[in-house]
Amino acid sequence: MNSISLKPELKELYTLNEFILNELPEENIPVNLILEEIFVNIVEYSKADYIKVNAEFEPPILTIEFIDNGIEFNPLLKDDPEAPTTIDDAQIGGLGIFLTKEMADELEYQYVNNENHLKIIKKVE
Repeated sequence: MNSISLKPELKELYTLNEFILNELPEENIPVNLILEEIFVNIVEYSKADYIKVNAEFEPPILTIEFIDNGIEFNPLLKDDPEAPTTIDDAQIGGLGIFLTKEMADELEYQYVNNENHLKIIKKVE
């Protein structure tokens, strides 16, 4: 398993993308979206001092684990947003966790030793 430590800064998303996406056989938009949504949420809301990412690609399974020391937050317990009835009712934001739940094949969350651990398993073909 490969690991990388990142600062909780948006500019580190480029480093994360290189770390994960370069291991995949071709561009994978769902994986790219998952990485962006989870990383940006940690940076914006967790108040973490660090983010560690572990990744392993054993074709066709990609396993990514985000670890941070921010505020305890289990994204799996977040309610899915309600679909707007009209375009005027639609709001920007709030869909990242929902999209991650939809695109990932498995999600696991644990809070251990004052750290959030979010494991994402995605079949990559």
